[in-house]
Amino acid sequence: MIAPLEDDVKVLRLSEAERRAGKYSPETLGKALDALHQDGLLLLKDVIDVKHIEALNAKMCADADKMRADPAKSYNHGIKSNFLQRPPLTDPTYLYPDIYFNKFLLQVANAYLGHKPIWNWLASNTALSGTKGMRQPVHKDCAFAHPQYPYYIIGNIPLCEFTVENGATEFWLGTHAHASWREQVISDRPEQLQAYPEGRMGDPIPDVLEEAKEARAKVRPPTQPLCSPGDIMIRDLRLWHAGMPNMTDKHRVMLALGYQNPNYPNYSMRCHLPLSQQDFFHENAQDLTEVRANFYDDEEFENLKKDAVFDLRPNYLH
Repeated sequence: MIAPLEDDVKVLRLSEAERRAGKYSPETLGKALDALHQDGLLLLKDVIDVKHIEALNAKMCADADKMRADPAKSYNHGIKSNFLQRPPLTDPTYLYPDIYFNKFLLQVANAYLGHKPIWNWLASNTALSGTKGMRQPVHKDCAFAHPQYPYYIIGNIPLCEFTVENGATEFWLGTHAHASWREQVISDRPEQLQAYPEGRMGDPIPDVLEEAKEARAKVRPPTQPLCSPGDIMIRDLRLWHAGMPNMTDKHRVMLALGYQNPNYPNYSMRCHLPLSQQDFFHENAQDLTEVRANFYDDEEFENLKKDAVFDLRPNYLH
């Protein structure tokens, strides 16, 4: 059943019958679609083995320490509180089907986007420890005149408890429903594109206009939903959001799996995956998702930078 938390994210909890079957009932799935169409955000509660999450979190927090020490490391939106981080994909120890091919997430993705959704993005978003006062601008994850139908979702998987103190993401619920490029900043200076290398002069960049934020806050102000290891948060890509400061002494890591509507005409964006684990990614996809990916030998993969590029521009705008 979905339990509304005042004006917070809708929470979808599994019944025992649904957990045994490995899928939602038609009634529950309908409530999931209600939440995504109305709010642009949905929390799937307790759908991943927490032991898998804990093992992955320990590994990725250690990796984040090394990445942070690299002076050449780039940061999201140019703010040194948050960066993209690749999960450990060459080591099969950390490849869990309930994380990378979660049946509950994929059932919702098929219903919301159409069968079968294209998986073409994999990264993680790390809110670094001790970054008090450092937040992202309110934005959408697109730097072009995006469509106004559900063309893409992100499945965010928290690897620890998400709290206000450690940087739970800020969301502006419902902003996806009539989202338009007209509420975004239009790039008219080259320096605006430094943080958005996929952007172009004269096109919108992800940042939302101040006047648009002020108007929306009067109608429905933003919220920071809390979530736990074992949960998945599904976000319509058009939804306004912002990464928040992490005031604790531990990193806050969140996986991001991106799924594209099969009718949306972007044919170039792909996951970048290790050839040594190709069987895992193809065999677990079954008929639930199309894995649109390029595979690389492990040495080339470890040095790859392409998986930091998120460019969903449709082919007709290339």
